[in-house]
Amino acid sequence: MKRAASLALMRASFALRIALGLAATLMSGAAFAQSCPAPKTMTFEVQSQVRRDVLGLTQGLEVRGDKLFESTGMIAGDTRLTTIDPRTGRVAVLANFGKRFFGEGLTILNNQIFQLSWQEHLAFVYDLNGKLVRSMRNMHDGWGLTNDGTNLIFTDGGDQLYYVNPADFRILRQVSVRSGSRPLPELNELEMVEGKIYSNVFMTWEIVRIDPRTGCVEATANLDGLVDRMTAEERRHMGSDINFVLNGIAYDSQRKVFHITGKNWMSIFTGRFVDQ
Repeated sequence: MKRAASLALMRASFALRIALGLAATLMSGAAFAQSCPAPKTMTFEVQSQVRRDVLGLTQGLEVRGDKLFESTGMIAGDTRLTTIDPRTGRVAVLANFGKRFFGEGLTILNNQIFQLSWQEHLAFVYDLNGKLVRSMRNMHDGWGLTNDGTNLIFTDGGDQLYYVNPADFRILRQVSVRSGSRPLPELNELEMVEGKIYSNVFMTWEIVRIDPRTGCVEATANLDGLVDRMTAEERRHMGSDINFVLNGIAYDSQRKVFHITGKNWMSIFTGRFVDQ
């Protein structure tokens, strides 16, 4: 009986600790949610549009000089590193990895290309000609990738921004992303622009602007109007596969314009985001 009573007390004490911890977590979550105001609305003003000559399932996009650098996945194609001329749409293949891994996010830091794989849990480092320099272990799935000039920042399909050391992919810290009071998961392609992170939200027409210091979504843009600028052929092509969604953000800091595209899209759009 004594042993049973002691066990009951231990269970009651454990249950109380769990309840208090849950209450503290909920209070903390509520306090954090209150710190994120409702996002503003952005619009994307298109300035130009170009059709690429070789399609790719765009997973990562980055401006370097007068070229776009791209990482593609392998649905409806191969995993490749390419460059794209944003004036003509001409695509040049730097490296083709076939089906060896599923390519994901891409960024360029310190004159090196960093590319994630999706579920192989690897991060690759190349020179600017696409030659593999080394690889690193990533303990998470790989989705979007960008950098702040010092560290890499990636997502894994959840609502976290992970800051990692570019030398060994060691996680240094992470930031929870929220839109108003709710967590915002499925953050995909990323682009750091003037201290803010722009991100595609997977399987939607939405691009969000995030303050990486707080994790708060500052503004959102719905880009479904891009469909109206596409040809009937393009619209049929996009409708042929549910994977052909909006995904691709690159910022040209010299011209102060964004390049926007999607997975296996024919068109790349150039323009600016404007707060309403």
